[in-house]
Amino acid sequence: MSLEFSNLFSRAISEWPAEIDLRSLSTSKSGSDRYSVDGLYDMADERESRYIGSSEETIMRNLHTALYEVLHGVAAYVIRIKLSDLRAEAVRVRLERRLREYLAAPDDCSPQDIELGKRYFAENRRDA
Repeated sequence: MSLEFSNLFSRAISEWPAEIDLRSLSTSKSGSDRYSVDGLYDMADERESRYIGSSEETIMRNLHTALYEVLHGVAAYVIRIKLSDLRAEAVRVRLERRLREYLAAPDDCSPQDIELGKRYFAENRRDA
């Protein structure tokens, strides 16, 4: 299994709808800059949950969460987004932050998760 980010990103994007309607925002109180996008969390959770128990769980669940985070941020500014228009680098930064945080808590990681994380970072060295 290739852990090259561009391949993982293409695969993850293909698991989402090509375009997402982000117009339905909910805020907890008037004037708040905090919001949720109706249905977006459920969309992400559905994609993430497909990987529970798989050998790719650590990478793919965190990748789908990173996509969710980027889409959530975009929703403040647009009402529709084509996933092909997302900047892969924005997703990559969030994915790698999430992986580093997860791998820094070894009590939460299995040896397989740690090895997968090391492989991911080895295949995606920025100075390569």
